[in-house]
Amino acid sequence: MKLEFLDISGNQKALEIADFLYGKAPTINGTDLSRDEIVHELHRRNTKKQYCLVKNWTLVELEMSDEARQQIEADGFVARLIHANEVVEDSAGRFPPGYWVRSSLQQRYEGDGFFETRSTIYVLLGVGRYKKVRDDIVYSIRP
Repeated sequence: MKLEFLDISGNQKALEIADFLYGKAPTINGTDLSRDEIVHELHRRNTKKQYCLVKNWTLVELEMSDEARQQIEADGFVARLIHANEVVEDSAGRFPPGYWVRSSLQQRYEGDGFFETRSTIYVLLGVGRYKKVRDDIVYSIRP
């Protein structure tokens, strides 16, 4: 059987998607807490939100127009999200272990490994990456 590789060299968007998913990026730390310590921390924060433990994650800073960014900020969010290649546990059962996930926009993040959106706290396990990427590139990735 002969292996053939897809040539994406002439497709700029495909190149940008590949760079987002596989290109070099600065590393950032999530949390090294155990599962029990994570659950304790979630209870301490007294949140009723669902949680999702993820690894192999990227904190994505969305590149977009100033107008779009201002609207997001006016709605109480930050133009950042999490793209994770592996779900470890999802308290609501929305994503099976091993599946990938993309969060909605950031509501709160203090660099402590607990990334909060409107409905979910994404617990960022171990070391992840940081990337600035155009919003259309990030949102074009589908299962």
